[in-house]
Amino acid sequence: MPDPFLKRAEAIKKTLLAMESEAPDEDLFALGYMIPQIELVQEMAQYEPSEVTAEDFDATYRQWLETTFMEDGMESDDRQRIEELWQVAMGRTS
Repeated sequence: MPDPFLKRAEAIKKTLLAMESEAPDEDLFALGYMIPQIELVQEMAQYEPSEVTAEDFDATYRQWLETTFMEDGMESDDRQRIEELWQVAMGRTS
């Protein structure tokens, strides 16, 4: 049975890696922060593959980022840029 959560995570990661390969230097920190978080979400998320959607990954990842921002004491400018890049990545990922 397909796992839409995992499939979406892999697609988003692929998009972020592509964005990183063409990113200006000022975006490398944000993208470098976001990419490994995907694997952490995949490892930590507890769900039933038959009961999730691709959008569930997006929501879970966004919540995860909010938590890690607080834990890491992320600066507001960095948070804002990560949010902007997240929106771009979601828009580019089919």
